[in-house]
Amino acid sequence: MNKTNKKKPSTSNVFKAAISAIFAITLGVTINFLHTDEKDTTTIAFALNLDTFKRHVVSSHWQWRVRQPTTMIMLIHYNESGKETNRTPVRMNHNGWPTAELSSEGCEKIWTSLMATPLRVDGFKIHADYYAELEENEDNYWCRFSLSSGAYFDYFPANGTVTNLSD
Repeated sequence: MNKTNKKKPSTSNVFKAAISAIFAITLGVTINFLHTDEKDTTTIAFALNLDTFKRHVVSSHWQWRVRQPTTMIMLIHYNESGKETNRTPVRMNHNGWPTAELSSEGCEKIWTSLMATPLRVDGFKIHADYYAELEENEDNYWCRFSLSSGAYFDYFPANGTVTNLSD
């Protein structure tokens, strides 16, 4: 009985390891090269809602100026083809800007009256938070509308200012 013990040379193992490493590096570079960043569709939809919010703040103000002095206006909502879809009452402050109670619930009411939609975008909740400086009065508070991903904008009812979208 003759048994032959063949030992594989160590260069064979080094060669296999080198081939594996080259394959892994090539695969990693290929994946990195072919990967395309997908835009966050929720943030894009939130930005579109921000534009609508700004337009409705301004149109509410101009309706108030026509009917001045009044504490409420009726905001008419239209779809893309110009057909009326909804009417919502909007509470106005003494400067003619949409306002509500000094609370997070008040900020929610501002959103729903101006947008005629619930606080949702792409199925995600929009958080409406109330912020105020030390004194509680109608001239120094603002509402922050934000997504849990961090994107937000602020609305200042005292002067109708709406900030740009921030991350």
